[in-house]
Amino acid sequence: MQNKSLTSYFQPIIKADDRSIYGYEALIRGVKANGDLVFPDVLFDKSTRNDLNFKLDRLCRESALKTAAVKQITQKVFINFIPTAIYDPEFCLSSTVKWAKQLEFDPKNIIFEVVETEAVKDKEHLSNILKFYQKQGFEIALDDVGEGYSSLNMLIKLRPNIIKIDRNIIQDIHKDELKQSTYRALYNLAKENGIKVLAEGVESSFELEAIESIGVDLIQGYYFGRPSAEPLRKLSV
Repeated sequence: MQNKSLTSYFQPIIKADDRSIYGYEALIRGVKANGDLVFPDVLFDKSTRNDLNFKLDRLCRESALKTAAVKQITQKVFINFIPTAIYDPEFCLSSTVKWAKQLEFDPKNIIFEVVETEAVKDKEHLSNILKFYQKQGFEIALDDVGEGYSSLNMLIKLRPNIIKIDRNIIQDIHKDELKQSTYRALYNLAKENGIKVLAEGVESSFELEAIESIGVDLIQGYYFGRPSAEPLRKLSV
């Protein structure tokens, strides 16, 4: 963190209707002096123990923007953030907004993705963070929907642009009628409220066929591409 030795890998997000690349999720990696990578779970475990989540979370957002600019990504970029690390949106997020403007990103092409939402006790605070981002012209995605949310009404209250259906629902969905019913309920709820649905963790043609038979807008998973330092520019599937 002292050297800001961070970079981002990019996993493609696919449009279901025409199989084009809609955007990429930026996934942070620490870089050791010898070039070895440090994965985010290790980074945030250490930052939590040292009360540095705010600083690390901010550096991750900035690194994602800078790396996407270097890679000349013109599609949408999904950038994770931890809401519990943000105590004042106006102050804590100002540097992220500054970098987005300096790097000349179109705000509508930046999608801030809320992670660890189930850990947020103050839902009003989370709502204020999302409103701040949206006021700046950015879009919002909620991660792990169907796993970390105890109330579907809260999902609607937060009014995200995109929900990402949790990979535990997607895994082997073609074999499990309960998972299909859960997915269908989330899909219908989203569509009734003008929210795009992204299925994450798709790893097989069987899972893909099952979710497409119900309905889906965007798809992410190893079936189409793994995270990579160099963004996948064209699908091979």
